[in-house]
Amino acid sequence: MATEKAETDRIPVTLALSTISYLEKLVRQGTHGTSVPGVAKTLIEEGIRLAIKDGLLSIRDNGRPS
Repeated sequence: MATEKAETDRIPVTLALSTISYLEKLVRQGTHGTSVPGVAKTLIEEGIRLAIKDGLLSIRDNGRPS
């Protein structure tokens, strides 16, 4: 887990109205968060973890120090 303070810069994200509607239903269901941004954050996090686990995402080490 990162111990450094996260950047607070934000970028706008555009979602289809049908996606927002689905996220709102998940908010009412209460299983993934209590707000649309919270639900989206949860699903993004889960998706990234799954992609890493499934080998779809990986960090290439090009011999550069991190």
